[in-house]
Amino acid sequence: MRLYLSIAVLMMTVAVSVAQAAEPILIRFSHVTGDNTPKGQGAVLFKQRVEERLAGKVRVEIFPRSLKFNDNQVMLALLFGDVELAAPSLAKFRSFSPKLQLFDFPFLFDDVEAVHRFQASAAGRKLLGSMTDRGFKGLAFWENGMRAMSANRPLRVPADLKGLRFRIEPSAVMQAQYRALSVATVPMPFKQVRDALKLGLVTGQENAWSNIYSKRFDDFQKYFLDLGHSYLGYMLVTSAEFWDSLPPDTRSELEEIIVEVTAEVNRIAREKAQSDRQKIIDAGRAKIVTPTHEERQEWQRVLKPTWKKFEAEVGKELIEAAMQANR
Repeated sequence: MRLYLSIAVLMMTVAVSVAQAAEPILIRFSHVTGDNTPKGQGAVLFKQRVEERLAGKVRVEIFPRSLKFNDNQVMLALLFGDVELAAPSLAKFRSFSPKLQLFDFPFLFDDVEAVHRFQASAAGRKLLGSMTDRGFKGLAFWENGMRAMSANRPLRVPADLKGLRFRIEPSAVMQAQYRALSVATVPMPFKQVRDALKLGLVTGQENAWSNIYSKRFDDFQKYFLDLGHSYLGYMLVTSAEFWDSLPPDTRSELEEIIVEVTAEVNRIAREKAQSDRQKIIDAGRAKIVTPTHEERQEWQRVLKPTWKKFEAEVGKELIEAAMQANR
């Protein structure tokens, strides 16, 4: 009788193990933007390719528009296993890797192509692994373009911002930037920006064109300065523990998919930076101003000295490596 019971228990254990083995790995992807942004489209494309090529092995659930977590919450959520994938803006990583503040530096990169050259360099690739000791693994850099500023008054030179109250990401570099401009700042999650502009809680903001258009900030902001002073990008990031726990063949396939999706996200970002900007012009609710060479020099004169405040945290060699990408 005991033998039969032992066999029965063993068979049940095997059955449970087989059932568990057959259950696909779940990757929950949390982000803060809409599906019509480069990041949103990248998340959808990632899900499609994963479930095509790893059918039955991996399943992806997407939580856009901060439905699950905002960027300030999602890093801890990754560590606690509440989600497996996120793509916060690079400004959100200071407490985990101060070096990543580099991407917020005003006028460090001449354009998006310079950013890409730096990210593809040895110094740039090394930044993906700069949070390993904190439990995070960077998988890729995703683009959204250069930032523009907006307000309800014409903006051309730094003095035009006096008295405004700008929404910013929780970035020490951005705080220093606006302090140099004598502008009050309100750190705020992206999800809240449209309502804050509508209610007058903030009177200005800066963002990439796809984010501006997706949230229709031109409903409440009548002037945009196409300054391109800093870069808005994301890091696709996961928990190092989760990533290391994946079967090697599954992890290898996911890495290939991420390379493909990253190239597509960056292509979409470049196209949307132009098309969404044009849609705002066509809507006719706001005016977009492009600074002259002399006006741009004035912005650089005021903002570039803020680099010095973060040189020790970021590293002089890393700053120089980023500058090299401009040439």
